[in-house]
Amino acid sequence: MKVDVLMVGAGNMGRGYLTAARRHGLRVALVETPDRVEAVRGEFGDVVVAHVSPDTTVTDHDEVWAGPALRLAERTRPRGVLAFSEPHVQAAALVAEAHGLPGPGLHAAQASRNKALQRQLYGVSGIPQPHSRLVERLHDADRPDFPFVVKPLSSFGSRGVEQVKDAQGWAEAVARRAGGGPYLLEEYATGTEYSWEGLVRGGRTLFSNLTVKTTTGPPAFVELQHVPSGGPAGAEDRSRARRLGAEVINALRMRDGLIHLEFRIAPDGRMAVMEAAVRTPGCFLLDVASRAHGIDLHEACLRLALGDEPELPAEGTPFRHTASLFLAADRPGAVVPEDTAALDAIPGVFRSGLRQEPGTIMNPPESNADRMAFALLDLPTEAALQEALRAARAAFAASSPLVTPHRKS
Repeated sequence: MKVDVLMVGAGNMGRGYLTAARRHGLRVALVETPDRVEAVRGEFGDVVVAHVSPDTTVTDHDEVWAGPALRLAERTRPRGVLAFSEPHVQAAALVAEAHGLPGPGLHAAQASRNKALQRQLYGVSGIPQPHSRLVERLHDADRPDFPFVVKPLSSFGSRGVEQVKDAQGWAEAVARRAGGGPYLLEEYATGTEYSWEGLVRGGRTLFSNLTVKTTTGPPAFVELQHVPSGGPAGAEDRSRARRLGAEVINALRMRDGLIHLEFRIAPDGRMAVMEAAVRTPGCFLLDVASRAHGIDLHEACLRLALGDEPELPAEGTPFRHTASLFLAADRPGAVVPEDTAALDAIPGVFRSGLRQEPGTIMNPPESNADRMAFALLDLPTEAALQEALRAARAAFAASSPLVTPHRKS
């Protein structure tokens, strides 16, 4: 049975790809975990599915996805392949290589999955980045000057990323990560954090979006808010980001697809690349950026995967002010069932919900996976967006506890 696109992973934020494919009559094959396969079948019954082994518990590992993806590709002979999240990138690249399909390429895919390789490629290309050092184990490493950041090589969603600010924090990190590694020890880069999303064809950027990020800050830098940039105020930053993105695309030798680049701009204007990935960004970024620019970025990515030119926004398309907002616990507690009607009643909120099952015991977040709830907003003006964001935060606080105090019995 032939299909148009093989998707490796879809996740909770991949619904836009399946919706766009159905809208345009594209037949999809999907590799996913058993529980996600059942969820997709419930809504998209025409999708050809295969799942990774139900005995597998480490689905963040690339090797889990490669075999099922290659076998499904042999069975369905897709015209295109698309990776969803970070563990899916290598599998999709192998399928593309085996079947001569468009994609970022194995060079870019390998670099996407290894932050140390990225540091070396950026260094050779002269791309601005924090000073870093690769160490096998923390306990026998020469520590940098404080503060610095400990970063695993292939994690995502801020997992395992930690700022170390003093000797006590270093001792705790060494003890906590005993037996782990390798790690990057990186200079702590200051300044506003951004992400840049680019649609790439033949190594050339066709379209880009700049997003201003807000995080919890150190030590874990969990992402709480994402606001796409538009209008005259951010024009210079968008221009600089596009030039930086072109340098990174060249360093990675990326061919086709979607790239997600994270970087900081220091108060003195210096830029520093954090990392790049050739896959779908998290935090509903494609959803809010699509609304901001008047383009269906999920559809555009499908077109790129098929080797087609995506439809781009017409000149003069009005920019909408959009954002994704996340709630994380500020104290230990248990998630309780919560009606999100208060959020949905805020002007501009077009989607909201819980990210954790009721009863889940939560602590202050250590990664993006620890966030509890979200709201996506779309407003015509910056002032209206900021007012809605304030109202959404207040609604989160008023509904508190979304997390109730947890006491040991």
